[in-house]
This record gives sequence, structure tokens and C-alpha cells, in this order.
Amino acid sequence: MTGRSSTLVRLALFAAGLVVVATVAAFAGRASGIEIEDAPSDAMAHAGEEGAETAVGLSDLGAGFRLRLAVPTLRAGVPAQVELTLERDGEPYTRLDEPHGEPPLHLILVRRDLGGYVHVHPRRVGERFSAAVTLPTAGVWRAYADFEVDGEKIVLGRDLVVPGALPPKPLAAPRATASVDGYSVRLRRGGDLTFEIERAGRLVSGIQPYLGAAGHLVAIREDDLAYLHVHPLEGSRAGTVTFEAELDEPGRYALFFQFKHGGTVHTVPFTVVAR
Repeated sequence: MTGRSSTLVRLALFAAGLVVVATVAAFAGRASGIEIEDAPSDAMAHAGEEGAETAVGLSDLGAGFRLRLAVPTLRAGVPAQVELTLERDGEPYTRLDEPHGEPPLHLILVRRDLGGYVHVHPRRVGERFSAAVTLPTAGVWRAYADFEVDGEKIVLGRDLVVPGALPPKPLAAPRATASVDGYSVRLRRGGDLTFEIERAGRLVSGIQPYLGAAGHLVAIREDDLAYLHVHPLEGSRAGTVTFEAELDEPGRYALFFQFKHGGTVHTVPFTVVAR
């Protein structure tokens, strides 16, 4: 690990452990001050796309774009309107692809200790994009803008601060099953990641499309908050969703699996270790 990466890791862990006080609200919407320009990581490339440009969300700069955020003073549990601008050559840029039947822009917010996850889709408003966001707890949150331009995957990131007291929360230990909203979800790892969704002891039927697919998966690496967003394979058996996801870089990862059933989107967190 380079000295620069080590600095990033130390500061990321330090930020996650802070007890955030109201005086830091003035920094909401500003970057962490650590920028890695186009840092490559083959293990975090967009899965299933040959030659895809790697974008891991460690910087607000990448692929000729800059992410700018405009946010009000944030309060835990209170809705706020977050506006973002994607600049290319210093000018606002809005001509985004719409791959896989998805919205053109994902805004994914993950608390830096990986104990919180919010996923919204900003809408274009003039030369900006805007979304209503409710961050449930205080802390330092990483905001990832995930989009494509001319087939190139781009992920840019900046920090947001929600003032208030937040004791450090360690990442949960790895486990094979998790429960949410009355569902039991089992994670099976082979060459792929497969999620089996049960209710009342039986695999569920009728999983509904979410973002144009059977499910959605985001993985965040614990040490540096590197970001991976993958799509499921087609043809999974009933009650299961399989992702072709490579976690070749050693470390612990927080997985956020989302599926839609009964008209509701459910989010299931897991922790996995890659060796």
C-alpha cells in the first residue's frame, strides 16, 4: 500500500470514529480534502463490461468530470434537497446514458463506518440534478454519484456531514444469513454472489424488477471506501438473484443487496471478506 493510500485509510477510519458536533455543519457538502486522481483498481471495475473504465468513487474528479454538491445544513432524520452538478471541461453536463433500463444517475450515500445506506435517483433540473434525501443518523457520509457517459462507467465521490453525536460502530462480522422485513436472505459465495430470498421457510416467488433487473448490489471496501456497483445475471431460479461480482482485492466489504417484492424495495446488508 502506498503512503498516499495509507493516509487515505487512516483518515477514513478517523472520520468514521469522530463524535460529530454541530460546529462541523459548515463543512457539509465539501470534499474530504483527499483526492486520488483516476486511481485504478482492476478488482473494482464495473462487472461484466469488458474494458470498462474503473471508477471507484475515491475522488470528486475522474474521466474529465468533477462532482459539485450543494446541500443545506443537514439534520439526522430530516428530509433535505440535495443538488449536484456534473461538470465537464468546467461546464455543467447532463447528457447521461440510461443503461440497463436504469435511471441515468444514482446517488448512493454510505456512512463512513458502513453503518448506513441510502440510494436515490436525482432528477435533472436545468443544468443540475436534484433529489430529496433523508440521512437517518449523524455522522460523516460518503456520497457517490454513479453514472455513464458514452458507455463509460464513472463514479465520483464527496463527503457530507450530518451534525450530532455518533459513537463509532464497527462493521458487522461476516455472516451467511440476514433478516429484513420478514424475509430471510442467505448469501452463497462461489465464483459469483448468489442471494436466496425466503419467507416463512420457502423461497419467494414473484420478485419484481428493480431498476430494470432482478436486484441491485453495491459493495464498499472497508479500508478505503472503494465502490463497486454490479448487475445481476439473467436466468436466476425463482427466489434467487446472482451477481457476477469479483472481490479480488483483499479486505472486508460491506454489501448492500436490494430486491423488490410485494411492491416494496428491501435493503439487506452483509459483510464479506476477500482474501
